[in-house]
Amino acid sequence: MEDTYSFDKFCELLSDEDILRTSTAFGVAKKFQTLILDIKSQVLKELMNRTENQDVYLDFLVNEIEKQDYVKDAGINYINSWLKEYSISIDAILEDEDHKEPIFAVLDRHYNDMEPFSAEKDKALLLQTDFLNYFCCKYANQLIEFLKSKMPKAKPQEPAQIPIVNNKPFKDEYLTVFCKEISDERAVRETSFMQLYDCGLTHYTPYLESEITENLLILDKDKKEDYLSYVLDKVTKTPFASISNDFIDKYIQEYDVDINDFPNFKNKELNDALETYYQGMHYTTHQEQHKLLCIQIDFYCYASMLEVKKIIEFVETKSGKQKEANLKLKKENLKQLTVNQIVLLLQETGFFNHPIIENASKVKQSELISIITGLNDKNIKTAIQKLDKKPSELGENYQKDIDKIERELDNLS
Repeated sequence: MEDTYSFDKFCELLSDEDILRTSTAFGVAKKFQTLILDIKSQVLKELMNRTENQDVYLDFLVNEIEKQDYVKDAGINYINSWLKEYSISIDAILEDEDHKEPIFAVLDRHYNDMEPFSAEKDKALLLQTDFLNYFCCKYANQLIEFLKSKMPKAKPQEPAQIPIVNNKPFKDEYLTVFCKEISDERAVRETSFMQLYDCGLTHYTPYLESEITENLLILDKDKKEDYLSYVLDKVTKTPFASISNDFIDKYIQEYDVDINDFPNFKNKELNDALETYYQGMHYTTHQEQHKLLCIQIDFYCYASMLEVKKIIEFVETKSGKQKEANLKLKKENLKQLTVNQIVLLLQETGFFNHPIIENASKVKQSELISIITGLNDKNIKTAIQKLDKKPSELGENYQKDIDKIERELDNLS
């Protein structure tokens, strides 16, 4: 392509993180439309002059687009909430020439022209950022689709003489799907935690258990332990298999809920956060949006760890070498005490009455307990501070922790 200005400018726009400082999201969309028309003409002209390597040339252009830094999964879901709010379709926006629709007051007006620190300016920035991501993805895909449509048709190839053979003597379709479903925390950006929990995270666990049972029935006796080790190796290498039991304790404390109710808590605010469609909400601030995303990702990671534990427990019931297996991820006791319960137990057994420990600061006390338990020292400090309050001030769940410690101590006698 002799004249590469339009193509270079197109790629530059895709990666320009500061474009909204000088333009509007709608202005960028119009620029994309103009550039694509010129790029198509230049590409067609180049293809007419080439007698060979047309596919290489087109592949090069596609690769140049795909390597740009833009959100490649910014589909219509990125702007759905705005379209609903203004009761308009994306086609109506792109085809509107009069700009009389209310949405253009924020979509095609530079937010720097608005009153500083105003709600109007904050809203314009959020809306334009979402639309910019959508337009970049839309027009990049449009141009890639055009380039691929012009690639020479591949000649039919002779059938392969050697068939592809699956050398594995067992099925692992559900094992593969299970590992994929519990490893993709970014999926919460496209839906909600609860949707993923019901339809992905927990959906494939019983199917994987059935697959394991079926494989054990058909495998030779000397292959069964190797197969079970293979399954354990796969699931324990997933990204969140080894996160700690107290991974979401900060939310359990913040919302004053019982971890045993996971994930259907008795707190409407937390339940709403877990059920909210991340891209389908209008947020007042970036901080609000970021907090919701963090909650959903953290709960996803915790739920993934729980599903891995279920499979480990199931595999161990099938293994003849259960006690001898040197697993990389040991199955943790599901009845392990929480941070609050551990601190209450230490209190009841006189830990804090030791003269050195009693005179130490709560920070030092929490650091010592953290060394013993391996738990987060900040969570431990919070639990220690609760000892200075009356149980009635701390809610029903705290009283349940006290009752549990009393039962555990009674069981020793």
